[in-house]
Amino acid sequence: MRHPLFASFAVGLAAALLVGIAVTELAARWIAFSLFVGIPTGVLAGIIVIAVTYALFTRRGTSTVETTD
Repeated sequence: MRHPLFASFAVGLAAALLVGIAVTELAARWIAFSLFVGIPTGVLAGIIVIAVTYALFTRRGTSTVETTD
């Protein structure tokens, strides 16, 4: 992959939007200002997804299995 940081941000943005909207809609039943819960949750989910996808995209072929000749 040529630009793992760009791809990670794209995936993180999508995750932040999906999680933020889902939490806002779920919390709307019980909380009047559910957007104040949904936005931070979405941002946190986006940051976590960016970090995980960047780590997965940039991981070198490190294997725990050793071969002997």
